[in-house]
Amino acid sequence: MKLLRLLPMTAMALASMSAMADSTTDLVNALVAKGVLTEEEGKLLSKGHESEKAAQDKVLEKSSKSGGKVTISDAIDNATIYGDIRARYEFRRGEDSSNITEDRERGRYKLVLGVKTNAGDFYSDIALSMGANGRSDNSTFGNAANSSNGSNTKETVYVKRALLGWKVTDWLKVEAGRVANPLYTTPMVWDGDLTFEGLVEKVEYQWGKVNLFANFAQSQYIGDRQDFTIINNDRVTNDLMAFQGGAKFDINERVSAKAALTFTKFSNDHAPGAGPFVPGLGSDSGRGVSLGTTTTATNDIRTIEIPAEVVFKLNDSMKLMAFSDYVTNLDGKDRYEAAVAAATASSAARGAVIRSAGHDDKAWLLGVGLSSQQGKQPKRGDWSSRLWYQDVGIYALDPNTVDSDFMDSRVNMKGIVLKGEYFLRDNVVVNLAVGHANRKNDKLSAAASQSDIALNLDSFSLYQMDITYRF
Repeated sequence: MKLLRLLPMTAMALASMSAMADSTTDLVNALVAKGVLTEEEGKLLSKGHESEKAAQDKVLEKSSKSGGKVTISDAIDNATIYGDIRARYEFRRGEDSSNITEDRERGRYKLVLGVKTNAGDFYSDIALSMGANGRSDNSTFGNAANSSNGSNTKETVYVKRALLGWKVTDWLKVEAGRVANPLYTTPMVWDGDLTFEGLVEKVEYQWGKVNLFANFAQSQYIGDRQDFTIINNDRVTNDLMAFQGGAKFDINERVSAKAALTFTKFSNDHAPGAGPFVPGLGSDSGRGVSLGTTTTATNDIRTIEIPAEVVFKLNDSMKLMAFSDYVTNLDGKDRYEAAVAAATASSAARGAVIRSAGHDDKAWLLGVGLSSQQGKQPKRGDWSSRLWYQDVGIYALDPNTVDSDFMDSRVNMKGIVLKGEYFLRDNVVVNLAVGHANRKNDKLSAAASQSDIALNLDSFSLYQMDITYRF
């Protein structure tokens, strides 16, 4: 409280000092006019007083802006605290080929708290959140072990982002640490909660009316984890490399488009852990059934992805969007042959089934969206909705990175998703989402590295409703 009372007094003192500096300048000018001082002596004195006045004005401006707010460091230009709190109701239902069903109903909550800073050409982003695994920041109500007699355990907070950035030029940024996903993509390929760990380069360049962009990432992780595999007594790190180039441009005053081409590859073409990725069989059923062997393996994944969208401006606030995504795994046949060989070595019959199922190494998504937004930033009354269908082959994508919600973290699934949101306040959003999916290839499992339903899914439904408070 004493500090707050001193702030206005300090500001008044500084203002008085500034006024004194102005009076001194007038006095010097008068002495020069009467011949007491030469012009050179007057300029020298005036220059000194002007420097003092500029320094005092800078202190005064900083004092008036800070008020009673907490400052971090004189080296920091500004700092912004941000975050969100979300409460969610969720219902999941899964069914396998033997008509065994599993329902999972739960309340969930999420907390993210972060701070962004800028200091000249450098910036940072530090954020904390719940959720030990990268593909989910959620915690379940009453999530306690059975032996705890129902006690409600306190959740652990983890580092979600620890980003150091450098704006090298007007068109190039370099970021290092635990970095937000820089790629223009869709949840079919990358879960929205995932971050990269390593180095990222971002390029944005305006070429006439076309906004060119490029994103490059070198990351040491496999989906939710990273892996250091020992091969022939050598320890090898499996790095993920991603290279993306694209453009955003106006077709006319009411129509704009965006598209990109992305190449992604794991730097070491080997299988983490015990062996290559091998999907389970579609006929396997029951709770806790195996979805395959080493389903976290990233051997033979070298993909080309093409995300795109076209936006139609219907009026000043309403927009219609058509969007898509297409992925092909250039090494899909090798991934398939490695699975056949590994399965045959343990069981000729299982190997024969996997061979007969083919090497589906394509994934695609097609959707539409409609939104109403009054300005550049969302406001009370704004809303949006998106509807899409996606189809993911068993060997097309990395099971460690696909969306954890609407396909239950699985590949070899196809289905439809509807999402909608409405802003009750500028910072309060209500979301409603529903989705339904089926296994694509009945001969093979709906393979996953992690999943919430402990069945070899033949069909899957998900319903979510949540409210988010942003600050």
